[in-house]
Amino acid sequence: MKNSILITIFTLSVFLNGCETNMSDRAIGFVSGENSDSKWHLGTQEAIDVVNIVDGLWASQDYEGMREYFADTVEVWTPKGEYTNTFDSFIESLTTGENVSWSYDYAFSVDLDPSIGGEHVQAGFSVDYPETEDSEAYIDLHHESYYVVDGKIITLRQYAIRGDSQ
Repeated sequence: MKNSILITIFTLSVFLNGCETNMSDRAIGFVSGENSDSKWHLGTQEAIDVVNIVDGLWASQDYEGMREYFADTVEVWTPKGEYTNTFDSFIESLTTGENVSWSYDYAFSVDLDPSIGGEHVQAGFSVDYPETEDSEAYIDLHHESYYVVDGKIITLRQYAIRGDSQ
């Protein structure tokens, strides 16, 4: 009986260690240029959590609360082609914008080189624009690409596809 339990535990530990090794070595995709020998890896929940927290603060317009999650020199590209390169100028661009609402639809993280840190969090939103005297109400589908290093957003690139009128 004792030998059978030891054999079962040994077999189970070999199996679990084998599965764990296969999952951690998993890499996909390709990159061109100077990083052409690299492949993408799954990122971590921690990087996604930064974007989750920022989304909640953004929705409640707690811009000062957002500050700790952004580099002071964050670079932001908006769907309209506007560019800012400081946290303060980014926030200023938000407070002069339209009054919109959104749903946070998805997020995932990928990492080009897990040994050096920094992850690319991809997030999607459905953004509702209210009717104005110049346009009908409409929905844009936004894709945002965040580069997160040590819990701080270094870059944010926003893309939009015009959705349907409401």
